[in-house]
Amino acid sequence: MLASLRSPRTSRLVAPYTRSLARRSYASVTDLARFPQPGAKLHGFTLQRTKHVPELELSALLFQHDQTGADYLHVAREDKNNVFSIGFKTNPPDATGVPHILEHVTLCGSEKFPVRDPFFKMLPRSLQNFMNAFTSADYTMYPFATTNAQDFRNLMGVYLDSTLHPLLKHSDFVQEGWRVGPENPLAQPEGSGEQNKSGKDDLVFKGVVYNEMKGQMSDAMYLYYIRFQESIIPALNNSGGDPAKMTDLTYDQLRNYHKQHYHPSNSKILTYGDQPVEGHLEMLGKSLSEFSQESLGQDVKSPIRLSGPKEVVTKGPIDPLTPPEAQFKTSTTWMMGDTGDIAESFALQIATSILLDGYGAPLYRELVESGLGTDFTPNTGYDTSGRKAVFSVGLNGVTEENVPKVKQVVAETLRETIKKGLDQHKVDGLLHQLELGLKHKTANFGMNLIQRIKPQWFNGIDPFDALQWNSIIESFKAEYAKGGYLEGLLEKYLANDDTLTFTMTPSKDYDADLAAEEATRLQSKIQEVVSKFPSEADAYKHLRERELELLEEQQSDQTAGIDALPTLHVSDVPRQQRKIDVRDSELEGKTKVQWRETATNGLTYFRALAMFKDLPDELRMLVPLFCDALMRIGTKEKSMEELEDLMKLKTGGLSFGYHSTASPFDTQHVQEGLAFTGRALDRNVPAMYELLQTLLLQTDFDSSKAHKMIKQLLQSGASGAVDGIASSGHGFAM
Repeated sequence: MLASLRSPRTSRLVAPYTRSLARRSYASVTDLARFPQPGAKLHGFTLQRTKHVPELELSALLFQHDQTGADYLHVAREDKNNVFSIGFKTNPPDATGVPHILEHVTLCGSEKFPVRDPFFKMLPRSLQNFMNAFTSADYTMYPFATTNAQDFRNLMGVYLDSTLHPLLKHSDFVQEGWRVGPENPLAQPEGSGEQNKSGKDDLVFKGVVYNEMKGQMSDAMYLYYIRFQESIIPALNNSGGDPAKMTDLTYDQLRNYHKQHYHPSNSKILTYGDQPVEGHLEMLGKSLSEFSQESLGQDVKSPIRLSGPKEVVTKGPIDPLTPPEAQFKTSTTWMMGDTGDIAESFALQIATSILLDGYGAPLYRELVESGLGTDFTPNTGYDTSGRKAVFSVGLNGVTEENVPKVKQVVAETLRETIKKGLDQHKVDGLLHQLELGLKHKTANFGMNLIQRIKPQWFNGIDPFDALQWNSIIESFKAEYAKGGYLEGLLEKYLANDDTLTFTMTPSKDYDADLAAEEATRLQSKIQEVVSKFPSEADAYKHLRERELELLEEQQSDQTAGIDALPTLHVSDVPRQQRKIDVRDSELEGKTKVQWRETATNGLTYFRALAMFKDLPDELRMLVPLFCDALMRIGTKEKSMEELEDLMKLKTGGLSFGYHSTASPFDTQHVQEGLAFTGRALDRNVPAMYELLQTLLLQTDFDSSKAHKMIKQLLQSGASGAVDGIASSGHGFAM
C-alpha cells in the first residue's frame, strides 16, 4: 500500500458570502458566522448542514455536489496542518484483490500528470508530512497532510486527477498486480534441451501486490484475522487479495471496477484545517463538473446471523517461536448492536475496554495471565467498523486440549463480571482519559479525525455523530448514574451462546501445500499462454520479451514528463518559521531542565533522560525488556492493576523506553539512556511524578510473580516479532 494543486483563492462566490468574509476577516476559522448558511450554493455544491463543536474547537460543514451527489465534509479548525482525503466505497466482488491492485495502479500516472509514479515524484517537490493510500475492507482512501497552502493545492490536484482520471495502463497492471515472467529476465536460461532453452523452468508469478499479499498471508496473525472475517461476513471478500485467487483477475476487470467505483457519486471527500473552504470548493467543483450522477452499488455488507453456537475450524502455519504443543488460536464472537446508535456503542466501548484492556482486566487476567494462552488473537475487541458491531475474545498459543476451555473461561468470566459489576473507578479512569484526549492536541489530529469519521461514514452513519463528544459523554453519565447500565448492556448482548467459535489449527504441511498449489496454478497459467501461440518456444519467448519491455519501461528516463507535476517555489515557502522559546535552568546544580511555556489546555508534558555510561552490550539488549517490566510487575505495596488504575485516574499515560542519539558534532559519538515520559492535568502533576518514581524505584523484581510475568512478556514479544517479519521483512534484510 502506498499511499496529494493550484489555483489561488478567488472571489467567485455569492456576493453576500464574499462581503461577510471581508467584514469578519478577524474572526476565528471556526466561527460559523463567517460561513454561508445551509442551503447556500457554492461552486456547484449545496451546503446541507453546519455544526460547531466547542469541545474539539472545530466547526463542520457538510456539502453535497449538485451534479454528482458527491458528499464533502469540511472541518474548520485553527490548525495549520491541513488534511485532504478522497475515498470510495469499494466492496470487493471476489478475493482477487481488485480494490488493492487498483489502489496501486491508480498511483502510476494520470491524464494531467502522465508521469511514472507521480506520488513518489511529488515527494521532493512537496513539504507534505503525510501522503499515502489505504485499502480497507470495504472502502479505499487517499489522504495527505501539509502545512503549506500552495503545497495543499498542488497535492489536491494530483490526488483528484490520479483517482478520477488514472491512465490504468496494461503495463502498470502487470507490474502492480500479477504476471507470469522469468525470475531474472536478464539471465540466460540454464540447462540443456529444448525445454530449458526456451526458458520454461525459470517462469514464476510476479507482481508488487501479488508478492505483498504472499507475505501477508504467510503471517499467521493476518491469516487468522482474514479467515475470521470471511467467516463472520461471508458477503465481504478479502479486499487485499488472496494470491490463490489474484491470478484470476484480468486487466479489463480492473478497468471496469474503476469505472464502477471511482466515481464522484460513490465518493466521500473531506478537508480539515485552517485554509478557507471556498478555495477547496472551487477546485473540487472544477474536478467534478465533468461527471454526472450515477446510481452505484454502495450496499453495506452485514455479518451472519447467530442463533445458537456455531464453530469454524481452519488450518494455518506453524509459528516457529511458539512451543510446538501450543500452536492453536481460538476466539468466541457475539453480534452486538447497530453502530448507528452512538450512545449505546460508546457505552459498550467503555464496558468492553474494562473487560479487556490492562493487566487487571478480567479477561486478560483469566486468559493470558493464567497461562491459558500467550496473548489475545488479532480479532479480539469491540469492532465498530461495520454497521453491525461485533465483539470477539480469543487467545493465541493455546494447547489442543485447552481449546474448548478458552470459550468456557470467557463465558464464566463474563458471567462473574456481570454479576459482580464493573468497578466505578475503572469507568472514572476511562472518562478521565477521554477528557485528557480532548485536551491533548497533536500534529496528526486532523488525520486521526478523518480515520475516525470515514469508516462509519461509508456505512451510512452521519459523520456529525462522530463529533458529538460532549453530548455522548453527558448522555452516558446520566445513564450510568442510574446504576447497572453497563452490566445491563453486557447481559443483553453477551449472556447467551449465540456465538461463533473460530479456531485455527497448526498444520506442518501448510507451507508445502501452499507451494504445491502455486506450482500447479503456475503451470495452468503458463499453458493458457502457450495455447495462444504456435509453439511453446514462441510462448516462452513472448513472456521473456514482455518482461524485458517492462524492465526497460521501469528503467527508462525517470524524469520524463516530470515538468507536468506542480512544484513549490522559494516564494511559496515562508522565509522564517515561528520561533519556539525555551527556558533553561538547573536543579541542585547538576540536573539540567528545559522549559517550554505555552498554551496547553491545562496539560503539563514531561520528558526526562537518564543517560547510561559504559553500558555493557549484554545489558543493552535487556533495556527494552526492563522498560516493559516496569509497566508490568508492580511493587510490594501495589499490584500493576492498582497502578494502572491510578495512571488512568491521574495521568494521560506514562512510558519508559530506550533512548539513543548521535552527536550533532561527531557522527561516531552516540549517547544512550533511559527515557521516561508522561502527561497530566496541571493539578495532577505531583501525582504523575510520584507514579514515575514508584515505577522506576519500587518495582518488585524479586516478587514470586515477577519471573512468570517476564516470561509472558518474552512470549508476547516473540509472537509479535514473528508476525512483524512478514510486513517488515525488508527492514530485517537491510
